[in-house]
Amino acid sequence: MAYMKRNVNFGFFLLLVAVLISLAGLSLYYQATFKDLYMDYQMRIEDLKNVSSTLGTEKAKLEQTSQQLTIKEEREKELSTQYTELRTEKEKLEDDKAKLQTQLTAKTNELKLKKAELFTVQAELGTTKTSLTAAQTTISGLRVDIAGLNEDIVDLNAQLATCTCP
Repeated sequence: MAYMKRNVNFGFFLLLVAVLISLAGLSLYYQATFKDLYMDYQMRIEDLKNVSSTLGTEKAKLEQTSQQLTIKEEREKELSTQYTELRTEKEKLEDDKAKLQTQLTAKTNELKLKKAELFTVQAELGTTKTSLTAAQTTISGLRVDIAGLNEDIVDLNAQLATCTCP
């Protein structure tokens, strides 16, 4: 039995050595696996940080784009309002222009009529001046004749006064 006890102890010893070697092997295996997992975990965390920072940058760009879009929409609304106001103003001015052109045409026609009347009146005035000049000349001639006749009357009255007639 001693042989068996020795074999059993030796078997237990071999079993213990095998268990220790397998534990050491498993420890090395799990350590290498853990190290690989840890490195993979670290790379993924670093990738997540990069993705997170990229996401933050893209979010900021998106917010900036959103603000620019909002500003553009406000400008578009403002420009649309201004365009509507200017179009209304333009239509009003075109209507006013048409009215003024109609008035201008009417006043031009009226001016032409007044010029024709003026020309007629000037012609009549010229005729009247000519008649007046002729009448004044006739009046002057008649005054001379009257003066001459007055002298004749004075002479005749003097002759009559000197005359001793029965």
